[in-house]
Amino acid sequence: MIFMKIALIGLLFFVTTQLSAQHGVVFPQPVNLEETSDKFVFNGLLTVDRQQVPAELFSYLQELFGRNFIHLEAVSGKDASIRLQPIQTLVYTEGYQLNVTGSGIEILYSNTESLRNAFQTLNQLIQNPKELSGVRIADQPAFSYRGVHLDCSRHFFTIAELKKFIDQMAKLKFNRFHWHLTDDQGWRIEIKKYPKLTEVGAWRDSTLIGHFSKQPVEWDRTRYGGFYTQQQAKELVTYAGIRGIEIIPEIEMPGHARAALAAYPELSCTEKPLPVAGTWGVFDDVFCSQEKTRSFLKDVLDEVIDIFPSSVIHIGGDECPKVNWEKCPKCKGIMSENHLSNTHELQSFFIRDIEKHVNSKGGTIIGWDEILEGGLAPNAQVMSWQGVEGGIAAAKQHHEVVMTPTSYCYFDYYQSGHPSEPLAIGGYLPLEKVYQFDPLKGLEDEYKRYILGAQANLWTEYLPTIQSVEYSAFPRLVAMAEVLWNRSQAAYPDFVEALSNYYLPGLRNDGVRFSTSFLDPKLEIQASTSGVGYQLIKPVNEVTFSVNNEIVTEINIPRTEQVQETRYLIHSNIGDQELRICDYTFTSHLALGKKVQFDTPPHEKYNHNGNLGLTDGVVGKKPWKGNEWLGFNNDTIRFTLDLETLTTFGSIRIETLNDPGSWIYRPERYEITYSTNGKKFKKAAKGKVSGDFITLRKKMKARYIRVSIYNKEVIPAGQTGAGFTPWTFINEIILSK
Repeated sequence: MIFMKIALIGLLFFVTTQLSAQHGVVFPQPVNLEETSDKFVFNGLLTVDRQQVPAELFSYLQELFGRNFIHLEAVSGKDASIRLQPIQTLVYTEGYQLNVTGSGIEILYSNTESLRNAFQTLNQLIQNPKELSGVRIADQPAFSYRGVHLDCSRHFFTIAELKKFIDQMAKLKFNRFHWHLTDDQGWRIEIKKYPKLTEVGAWRDSTLIGHFSKQPVEWDRTRYGGFYTQQQAKELVTYAGIRGIEIIPEIEMPGHARAALAAYPELSCTEKPLPVAGTWGVFDDVFCSQEKTRSFLKDVLDEVIDIFPSSVIHIGGDECPKVNWEKCPKCKGIMSENHLSNTHELQSFFIRDIEKHVNSKGGTIIGWDEILEGGLAPNAQVMSWQGVEGGIAAAKQHHEVVMTPTSYCYFDYYQSGHPSEPLAIGGYLPLEKVYQFDPLKGLEDEYKRYILGAQANLWTEYLPTIQSVEYSAFPRLVAMAEVLWNRSQAAYPDFVEALSNYYLPGLRNDGVRFSTSFLDPKLEIQASTSGVGYQLIKPVNEVTFSVNNEIVTEINIPRTEQVQETRYLIHSNIGDQELRICDYTFTSHLALGKKVQFDTPPHEKYNHNGNLGLTDGVVGKKPWKGNEWLGFNNDTIRFTLDLETLTTFGSIRIETLNDPGSWIYRPERYEITYSTNGKKFKKAAKGKVSGDFITLRKKMKARYIRVSIYNKEVIPAGQTGAGFTPWTFINEIILSK
């Protein structure tokens, strides 16, 4: 396991190179920081006026500073070494100023949030327990909403584990914890009026083993579950609040309702008994739109609102199949009574009714971007996950938006494509891409004020323990914190160097598991006359790469007439200390390094290595991970391989991917043609795709090979992503004699 290498990485943290001035020791990086020649000596003791710091906050700060062996003591009067000055002229409510001089520390603040942020910065500034270098800081966040989402429905985490996670969020100045409490696989919050929700809905009798796409399916038959009492939830609300974090609860509706329907089947369209789901995906069994169901959910929300003081309640609204609604007499009656023309409008009616109730209690609803379907509820906020388009549309309707697109914010995606990576749902989101995220991209200036901020999402189908959650979260959460706090970020290499030297040691000391995949070499491909070559790009200057104890800066894969696999174990080192081993396997064949012209280009999210993406020697694995597969969001795909010279070959093989739970469908048909001159093409084969491979065995001589692949036009009703164009994923086009 990668985590076994963590002990070795310690040397990286203490490399004595000069840190770039573009990123200091504070994460997220302050907006303005000026170093001075002053030095404040305090010898492990800092004092602060007890009258100016709320008692609960002071207790937390004592604990926080104590982890760095700093004793924080409350005193009376103006003799404190940390002098606090409340000031109302600060532009931003969370902003602060912090000055370290030879005589002490001065903090200018406007409220408790401002003061807390200043102390978080001060805690990171202290690099030894005796003295502090002089500095002047003026700081404020770029966005008011800086969130992290955790799904506790698919897998359950204890209150103690959640407290530890919230502590790490607080250090990075996140201020929203989106708590996903209900879904098909478990209902996690006690509702006293409806005890079966936790007596029945909190437990499932089986859980899927392995990836959702794996066939045949395997099951863990162990009873699994748990729930939070209302008292426990209130305890966590208080704990998070002291640390500046507001908890936003999510009660899913009208879809993702299997756990609730297992407890109260009369709330469904069919009223048939159902088990709590033990597998992942989307289910047709959703809350019926009848008044009885909506009254039930209003009762639930009344108790939720009493537990959570948040002004915002998340009501889900995503991935709600309409199959049962289309057939349900009760739903048809609601549509007729309210003059609704389709089930999208019925969902909007459902959401609007819930919104009125939440508004009457003084709250605001927020939902995933599907709540835009059929018309957006008047006061609703939108959480845009299917891309940024939904968020942009909502902002242009003057609705407040939290950006959380999958391509930048889904931290359950793979951080690396290496075989050693733990199982994940799919996708590829490395640290560097998170760092590049811009929540305002694509918006005209007049609408940017509606973007509250953004949120990292941790869905837990494949994150069964808090350690697996931490591994997926860190260090990507550090990059997200930078994105949301300071829009004038340091260059990525400087961020990585500072992260390695200054932030990750603290995570290790706190017992937090984290990924080191950002230290892997970045492989930069280049075609050669004999095949392909890969330059090994360093993530940090001190790192070197070796193969069989020899330092290497590149690897070369030669073209072969027969299919051959070559395995490289690339060691990342500092000096003679090994940090990580990366396992790469390359497949050589006749088309290796030859360019492909795409009539249908791959989607930008899954377009690794461009026109060499199908001939780079990298064959995608299953379950799919990283960037090994090319992905197309089209029902028809066409591309032409140019072999550059007339070439004789006898076999063509293209692998496809089938993962309907991720909206990826195996293509239905294919056609292969070939040409000697690129003008006149002859048919080589056509037919149905019946398995994972498109395979042709036929002796041919050609320069050009054209492949056409045809998928479904839309995902079928009742399936995840119904109505949308399915994704088609393919990997290497392999030619051999």
